[in-house]
Amino acid sequence: MKRDWETVREMLTKIEAMDSSTGYLSLRDFGADTLEEKYRISGHMKLMMDKGLVEGTINARLGVQANDFSARALTWEGHEFLDAIRSDTVWNRTKETFADKGLDMTFETIKAVAAAAMTSMLGLSV
Repeated sequence: MKRDWETVREMLTKIEAMDSSTGYLSLRDFGADTLEEKYRISGHMKLMMDKGLVEGTINARLGVQANDFSARALTWEGHEFLDAIRSDTVWNRTKETFADKGLDMTFETIKAVAAAAMTSMLGLSV
């Protein structure tokens, strides 16, 4: 599975907006209809949990890639990352920067480029 930053951003936003009275979000809450979509969503959730962006559990079944999950909340790091990329303007500028430079997006570089984009938009010098 190739990491898809649009999927990550969408999923973080959905988790943050979650009604805390429901307790958690699972695979069914992300509208994955096909097996391919289920693999994509569950794989990205596992990556985000492994990175420490999301609190929750992966409910793995032996031999099945599209595992269900229980996403309870964003971690501090998850909130920080989402805050850096939440604005459509900042997000689009960040993606354009990577495209213009022909570089791959990584977690750390996205945070750095998004921060630079925000600084630039605010007219601040660092």
